[in-house]
Amino acid sequence: MKISALLVNYHTAPLLAGAVASLLEQQGIDGLEIIVVDNSESDEEYARLRAALPSAVQTVQNTRNTGFAAACNTAMAQASGDAVLLLNPDARLRPGALARLAATLFASPRTGAVGPLTFWDDEERFALPPSTFPSRNDYLRRAISRLHPRLGVRYAQAFRRQALQLWTARQPVQVDALSGGHVLLKRTAIDKAGGLFDERFFMYWEDSDLMQRLHDAGYRLFVEPGAHAIHHYDHHPGKDALMSQGWPIYRAKHLEGRLRARLAEFIERHAAPGLPTPPELQPKAGKAIRIPVPTELQPAWLLEISPTPDFVPAMGRIGHGPHAEIPAECWQRFTGGRYFIRLGSATRPSAPQTCWSWLN
Repeated sequence: MKISALLVNYHTAPLLAGAVASLLEQQGIDGLEIIVVDNSESDEEYARLRAALPSAVQTVQNTRNTGFAAACNTAMAQASGDAVLLLNPDARLRPGALARLAATLFASPRTGAVGPLTFWDDEERFALPPSTFPSRNDYLRRAISRLHPRLGVRYAQAFRRQALQLWTARQPVQVDALSGGHVLLKRTAIDKAGGLFDERFFMYWEDSDLMQRLHDAGYRLFVEPGAHAIHHYDHHPGKDALMSQGWPIYRAKHLEGRLRARLAEFIERHAAPGLPTPPELQPKAGKAIRIPVPTELQPAWLLEISPTPDFVPAMGRIGHGPHAEIPAECWQRFTGGRYFIRLGSATRPSAPQTCWSWLN
């Protein structure tokens, strides 16, 4: 079995070289080809990229920034693998992850894609949330949750239970969606779903579109918890702007005109006000956020961080002891907005929780 790894560079040559290095360290893979497409519109950046990569890595220099989706398709056109790995420049596969992903992917003909259990930090303290996307069912459920605070609590609790199930799993977990930043896909599944990415999406939503098409083609998606990855995810307002550009395309393609979508949008127009802002923390630059843990939670607590007040989605850290901590190098990756922290029980998802926010 041959695997083709596809990566896109946009002024991230040192980061991308680290991602490639994590691939070259993988064991138990008979054939691996690595294809990198450079969207940087800079001969100097391309020279840095080429110098940072082994000669066996294939590179393509685009004359213009075609966007993430189109660049991946360019790499896909050159790929010859039975499976295709998509990996972000700021992501790393841990040793042995690729073989575990491949074994799970090809264990069943109905499995179309598999992702690793992904962490925010190198020490693997904070697990990233289950990937979400507005499937036709969830789009309506999300809207209904905004009709009343109690419905919102139930929706958020359901997501929290799903996240805890994933973060503590020992066997592959079937999921609704996977991130395009670190996912292994069957080539036959991509072909049956109509190809890799819709190039109308410049950046963001292209993976949600692919996940919906894989579902429509009859495939299942899994996270393999035995395969670990690191993704140094950050959040800033520029990402929100790019997401807003792709949303109308996704909506028109998968939701427009459908009864559930029309009902969801009617509910949204009459939804209850947003949740109140919780008490504010004022973390100091370069210092960890340190939160005292009540005695009753100290045997097993869950600390969550989210850009939304309902914590859908949220990354989480399961721990024990008298203090829960967010290192400065982690929380400082969130910029340009208000972010939220929640502390609760790791064993009782519906138990009372305490929330805070900070403005960064």
